[in-house]
Amino acid sequence: MRLLPTVGRDVLAMAMRRDPVLITLAGAPGEKALMTAPDALPGYLAPVPEDGSFVNEVAARVAPTITRHRPGKAAKDVKMPILFCICDHDSVTPPEETLAYAGTAPLGEIKRHDAGHFDIYLGKPFETVVADRAEFLTRHLKA
Repeated sequence: MRLLPTVGRDVLAMAMRRDPVLITLAGAPGEKALMTAPDALPGYLAPVPEDGSFVNEVAARVAPTITRHRPGKAAKDVKMPILFCICDHDSVTPPEETLAYAGTAPLGEIKRHDAGHFDIYLGKPFETVVADRAEFLTRHLKA
């Protein structure tokens, strides 16, 4: 709700063909940002270069689309093998919801990871997820 005024200003700016009104993408708990889970800001910024070139902002108009975006709803219609890498401690994409969607995929495969949403982008969790994906692709893609 705190983001609605900014979203409104950005939608108006879009209609008037003006520059977007930006909002912070990842922030600390209590801040005005799209993601404010305790691990959001450090996790989101961890893989970002420290050269100052990255901007932690996005057009505010994406806020309503994110809340409605449920790609898992289409899982039941996917007729080819699909891999779901699910983080058991995900603060952004609840694992229970993802597991429910994954269960509807006719050829779905599930790999669970004892990790948070942002953990799989660096270090050992990253290597594990990449290995899972490589194994899945090797098994299902024919030369």
